[in-house]
Amino acid sequence: MEDIFLPAHCHSIFHQLLEYASDTDSKLILLDEILEIGDKKEIPLLEELENCTELLLSNKAFEIKEKLIAKLGLANSEDEDLMPMSLCFLYDEFNIKPPKVDDDLDLDFELSVAVFDTELSDYQK
Repeated sequence: MEDIFLPAHCHSIFHQLLEYASDTDSKLILLDEILEIGDKKEIPLLEELENCTELLLSNKAFEIKEKLIAKLGLANSEDEDLMPMSLCFLYDEFNIKPPKVDDDLDLDFELSVAVFDTELSDYQK
């Protein structure tokens, strides 16, 4: 038998409830309940609802998703490694390639204040 995988947004218990909700108000109430009792399985559903044509539902889904992520303590790992767009434009304008950071590089050393004092005294002479 061939395995049939459902999309990630269908794994939420709220998927069918929202699908068969008769009006927008019912869907908004269900979205509030997602924040109260939802877990990480609801995030793909909320992302799917962000793309719906009803602006009220889309905005509410975005708001609930952000609050749920904060409540669960999940970080947007996709966004952590990204550079700000303005920095990308600056790098492109001046033809600079961003540095590659080696996460395995473990630099663990300390500098004493005496090192800075000797350097300053050399320049003052």
